[in-house]
Amino acid sequence: MTNSEDRPPPAVGAYWINEDDYPALRELFADGHKLPPTWAAWLKMAEEMERGLKAYGHVVMRVRIDPNTFADWCAAHGTSPGAEGRKKFVADAVFERYGDQS
Repeated sequence: MTNSEDRPPPAVGAYWINEDDYPALRELFADGHKLPPTWAAWLKMAEEMERGLKAYGHVVMRVRIDPNTFADWCAAHGTSPGAEGRKKFVADAVFERYGDQS
């Protein structure tokens, strides 16, 4: 049996937004008004978070959100296109790639 302290930290996901998609996603997200006003400001915040997670040994998987399909994905999975939807979307993508890491 492997000691859990011997295992590396689990992979984590981070939602990622392309610059061209940022305005549409700010409109689509239920909490979009809470995001930084510009993509450049959002990117700075996202990259800082990514660096911090990597510093703790996590593998970080960037999960791109497409404004053309995200609302439909949320509806199909019983969530809204806000923070909860992003969290579930990213978690599903990480699980699909890395499986159950518990």
